[in-house]
Amino acid sequence: MNKADITVLENLVNIPGVPGREERVAAFIRSSLSSTCDCQLDNLGNLIAHIPGKGKRVMVVAHMDEVGFMVQRILPSGFLRVERMGGTSLRALPGSRLSLWTSNGCVAGVAGVLPQHLDNHEPISDFSTIYIDIGSSSAEETRTMGVKPGDVLTWDSPLRSLTGSLISGKALDDRLGCYSLIRLTEIIKPEDLQCDLFLLFSVQEESMLTGGITAANSIEPDVIIGIDGTLSFDTPDLEGKQGDIHLGAGPAVKWMDAIRGKMAAYVPNHALTDRVCEIAQAMHIPLQDEVAVGMSTAITPMVYAGRGARSCALSIPIRYHHTPIEMADLQDVEKTIILLKALLTTVL
Repeated sequence: MNKADITVLENLVNIPGVPGREERVAAFIRSSLSSTCDCQLDNLGNLIAHIPGKGKRVMVVAHMDEVGFMVQRILPSGFLRVERMGGTSLRALPGSRLSLWTSNGCVAGVAGVLPQHLDNHEPISDFSTIYIDIGSSSAEETRTMGVKPGDVLTWDSPLRSLTGSLISGKALDDRLGCYSLIRLTEIIKPEDLQCDLFLLFSVQEESMLTGGITAANSIEPDVIIGIDGTLSFDTPDLEGKQGDIHLGAGPAVKWMDAIRGKMAAYVPNHALTDRVCEIAQAMHIPLQDEVAVGMSTAITPMVYAGRGARSCALSIPIRYHHTPIEMADLQDVEKTIILLKALLTTVL
């Protein structure tokens, strides 16, 4: 990946975009897409990029939103109580840096944490014990800073390069998917397409999974390909647990996911997924197998939109999901982009 590509990814990750407030992300993506794309926003905020071609209508999906927090109360002391937006990690919050986005701009904050000398080691069970410190000494001062209930916070965690091709930062889920689609528009030639291509950058995945349904209804695709992050199991606390997915071994092909008790579960079209595996094997692109419990993605409800669609999903392995230190391997991202190009230049 060259320096310009890294800059695009850094900017994309750093932009705030919690569920329902993805407009800055959409604007940046729109400005970064190839001129071959005809772009439009729907009423919910989904960004749809169309590259005309002959054949079936194929929609490739990545979601723009990230997990975050919302100001719930301003305490008399000036501190803030917050509620989470999406499945944000409660355990990762105390002691972390945050960006508070107000109508007056960005305010720096930290999530309070007891010093070790006074820590009673009681488990953090809910958000009632969490508070955000923005350096204010009263509710009046906090309001003077432009802060009000309903304002949102994101992790203050810029993208960092680690050893080799590893990166770490916030919102890799699913800005890596968005980045992959941006890159795809740069390397694919419209005349090589074997489909009528729609790239959907969807909203509100982290809150309800359902934000992209309106776009799917309007596009009525024959085929949907989902691109999102998935759980890796290559850290000492997770080795040998739910699966064997690890960073650097290529994208994962999704065979199933489910959030038990939430009526959110996905199974792909088996023949289409087998076809994806055949193409990957022919191109010597390694694939991992994903059968995930405890998560689902934007594609889950979309397959039932309109007349329904055949679907498959590719996942980029990510460590430390929904924390400020999400980690991924850029080699997995590059392989995802190459495989996507191959799929879209083949009759599916």
